[in-house]
Amino acid sequence: MRVQEVFGQRTLGSVVGLIACMACGDSEDASAIDGVSTEELADRAYVISEHSNDLFVVDLSNMTEVGRVDTSISAEVNSNHMSMLSKDGRKIYVTATDQDALVVVDTTTLRVTGRIDLGAHPTHAEACFGCPPDGRDLLWVVNEGGEPGADEPAEGQAPVGSVSVIDMQTDEVVRTFSHESLMVPHFVRFRDRSAYIPSIGGNQITVVDLDSFSVSKVLLLEGQNAPGECSGDPCGFADAQIDGNGLLFAAHIETGQVLSYDTTTEERRADIPTGNRPWSVFVDTLSNSFDTHMMPNWGDSTVSVLDRVQRREIARSSGGDQVSYGVNYSPAAPGQAFVLNTVKERVAVIDRRTGALIEAMDVGGTTETASTSGDGRYLLLPISSTNQFSVFDAATRTEVARFDDVGTYPWSVTTMGGQNYCH
Repeated sequence: MRVQEVFGQRTLGSVVGLIACMACGDSEDASAIDGVSTEELADRAYVISEHSNDLFVVDLSNMTEVGRVDTSISAEVNSNHMSMLSKDGRKIYVTATDQDALVVVDTTTLRVTGRIDLGAHPTHAEACFGCPPDGRDLLWVVNEGGEPGADEPAEGQAPVGSVSVIDMQTDEVVRTFSHESLMVPHFVRFRDRSAYIPSIGGNQITVVDLDSFSVSKVLLLEGQNAPGECSGDPCGFADAQIDGNGLLFAAHIETGQVLSYDTTTEERRADIPTGNRPWSVFVDTLSNSFDTHMMPNWGDSTVSVLDRVQRREIARSSGGDQVSYGVNYSPAAPGQAFVLNTVKERVAVIDRRTGALIEAMDVGGTTETASTSGDGRYLLLPISSTNQFSVFDAATRTEVARFDDVGTYPWSVTTMGGQNYCH
């Protein structure tokens, strides 16, 4: 199935600043949608592109295009990197990396409603719904280049990054946080009353106490005595994912070691010595039924199968790639992992117990990142090199829809309650 027709017009042209955005939002637009229900919003997928400012919206209930938004906030390309939905799905926030800003879009009208200025080079965002200590919905965005107006680091030196915290009701930055241990911060993950921030340019994970908003500890790679840089970005921790048991796993790219930490008991578990330039350990956020997590290794195009109970690598699959930014799971396909093989232009389906290759699904282009829909039914794949968006049925491993011309180099996709991530 191919969907090529574009419904309606683009919602906005180039916009500068919040006032301009709101003024343009009053113009007539055939693609605006009023009175959208929560159920309708829950069925949507939102695709952003890196080389154009397109936000492409799909209804997964009937595999039709809902519309598209021009997220421009200047005359230049935003370099949109990641998007994150509000809890009710009525707003989506897009990190405009080259603009040092967030673009706010009303998903019921498909209109840009604001711009939020951040620090330097914002990339990844994570929502903390009902966040301690006061229960607000907060969006944390990592600024890899540091605070607004920060000086350029010396040549060969990792910049000290920062985090912007946005109130998702008022769309205001309520706090900008920095610390010497944030050496190119790459994600934020939450558990109970703490935030965990890995540094992709360093050998540590910074732990922030949400009640006091202070650094409570810094988790160091074994053999390190203090926070420090690794050899060159990317070399440190690309992510620090936390599974349903509260166990944090983070792969260190340069050494291949996996840092393991129990966020419930605050026990620093022994590092797992494995991997050959691993990108990240991917945990299953939609189910907690299996004790294994998957870790793509770029150095030898393999995938490590890590057992959280045995605390070791139990298998290594040949179904990897030289570049693999993601692994997806689905409760509709228990015991299987979907590994994005960017160079090979396929998704490798791997057995989570043995590492055996079940199937290599040709997707006809490069896959940067993906999402699994909240119900686990669909694997959502932006196909970057062909400017397409593909939807696969996770249980049958068959393509059910493909959309053309969704933007230039579609980069990531977001859906309510899904396995949403970026690289």
